[in-house]
Amino acid sequence: MIYSLRWKLLIGVILVVALAIGTVGYVATRTTRREFDRYISQDKALKYQRLALTLSSYYEETGSWKGVQSLIDKIKRTYSSEIIITSDTGTIVGNSADDLTNNSASGELGLKIATLGNGNNPSGFLYLKNRKRSGIEEIFLSSVDRAIILAVVISIITAVAFILYYSKRTLGPIQKLTSAAENIQQGKLDQEVTVKSRDEVGKLASAFNAMAKELRKQERLRKNMVSDVAHELRSPLTKSHGYLEAIKEGAMEPNDRMIDALYRNSKTLKRLVDDLHDLSQAEAGQLDLEKEPVLLDDLMNATRESLEFKLEEKEMDLQVDLPDEVLVYVDPGRVQQVLRNLIDNAISYSESGDEISVAAETRESEVKISVKDNGLGIPENDLPHVFDRFYRVDNSRSRETGGSGLGLTIAKEIVEAHGGEIDVTSSEGEGTKFTFTLPLN
Repeated sequence: MIYSLRWKLLIGVILVVALAIGTVGYVATRTTRREFDRYISQDKALKYQRLALTLSSYYEETGSWKGVQSLIDKIKRTYSSEIIITSDTGTIVGNSADDLTNNSASGELGLKIATLGNGNNPSGFLYLKNRKRSGIEEIFLSSVDRAIILAVVISIITAVAFILYYSKRTLGPIQKLTSAAENIQQGKLDQEVTVKSRDEVGKLASAFNAMAKELRKQERLRKNMVSDVAHELRSPLTKSHGYLEAIKEGAMEPNDRMIDALYRNSKTLKRLVDDLHDLSQAEAGQLDLEKEPVLLDDLMNATRESLEFKLEEKEMDLQVDLPDEVLVYVDPGRVQQVLRNLIDNAISYSESGDEISVAAETRESEVKISVKDNGLGIPENDLPHVFDRFYRVDNSRSRETGGSGLGLTIAKEIVEAHGGEIDVTSSEGEGTKFTFTLPLN
């Protein structure tokens, strides 16, 4: 408990407050006494003007200060404070406390209350030193001291009470955050803390809630990914296993149709494994990019050739509108993969005979490429998720018609690895348009 942040803060602040208030109290006491003595001394100075006249007359009559100590000894009982007389050169010639005649003045003589003799040509000076306080003055100063001490004590107690309340109010949310973080450490991800302020603690609570929400999302995606991968692997593996088992048991003889089926299944498995490998590298920031200057026309032509069979199979037309001689600095293979995924997605979600268009426009330092179809479109609720792993707008679609659900995710990672951005707009029943940017140099 003593190692908690609350107690460390409490003890630290209390020490600082106590030191500050104690210092103020000490300085106030000392200053009050000093200024009080100065005021009383100045107030009583008039009392000593008569003594100054007596001493001045003594000097005029004798012509020197010799024997003035005897005069002082006779009258010192009349005055409660120590009286010091010096010559015009500063030599002490009389002192009501001790016989210091003809000694040189050293240190603080006290309050100079009178000039003896002629002001233009003084014969000496009268000082008042170590004035003794009267009983009533001591009582007054004692009452002031007690009032200051009481104020200091009340101030410290009030400060401690306020610090206790404020520390509990301030650090309470942090304790809740700590408890929630410990629960997350134990795997309990359904944690959320209430945000009641807009200060740094409130921002920390908001950030924690966002982090917890993201952790829940990632955990859900992780579980879904494991389930989806298992589902995607099960179908081709089951088919291949069935064929091989039938051949092994002699129930079937290998033929071209069976070999073609096994080949398609192995190709499906390889494509899925390749997609998973590319995705894991991209998300880990380890996607290898071999960038080089290449014409956008060449990238598009190579992509068209790889999809020519699918386009002919669905009797679809691919319209391309690209600016002439646009040179981009990219990894050609990866950008072709992006174009192939987007166009292949458009083919899969369009009807036979529909048209797909690819267009581009150059900007200051980038080129903006769009792939548009007139197909089924994407429902508004599904738009934010189209780049999620294994996400399909229509879950009823099989891998053959809808893909693995990784193509758009990989396309997004590749575009962002090049420093570009990718976006999608769609209206259900009116088609979909994917847009992404690539650097020109």
